[in-house]
Amino acid sequence: MPALLAEAERSGGMTTALRRRIAQMIETLLPQFDAVLITCSTLGPVAGDFSAQDRVMRTDGMLAEALQRQAGRTVALCAAESTLAVTRALFCQPGSQVEVALVEGAWAAFKAGETTRYFALIAAAAEQSYQQGAVAVALAQSSMTPVAQQFPDTPRPLTGPHLALQACYELR
Repeated sequence: MPALLAEAERSGGMTTALRRRIAQMIETLLPQFDAVLITCSTLGPVAGDFSAQDRVMRTDGMLAEALQRQAGRTVALCAAESTLAVTRALFCQPGSQVEVALVEGAWAAFKAGETTRYFALIAAAAEQSYQQGAVAVALAQSSMTPVAQQFPDTPRPLTGPHLALQACYELR
């Protein structure tokens, strides 16, 4: 699926044609699986094209719901600029205290294969968010997930894969 993300980045976001193509791919998977998880924030909006019965779920949608349940200021960290608009639309619902923030330089480090730097930038941004009073921090892209392990004590940043695994377990 990296080619689909690259196509969206080149186009400045999800195009109608790309959205249709992804939906068709997912439709072929539905009869074979109990659920389909979309882990890419940029491509995630296509989940809205399916009914709840189809069980096409966005991991960032699960994160948004978790943050919106928190009382107090929360922060959703994004690594890729291409995810900002869709993340804000999903996370920043009326009445919520969710702030969406870009981790400057993180996506460039990721694309350059500099994972140590990528994770360090994200960890520093999460730590800064907590120090500035955030009651919860979400790592909005799945590629950010390993950073949560650097926070052995609570609060630990929320991650999509963890919440998705819980959701799939609950489908049983």
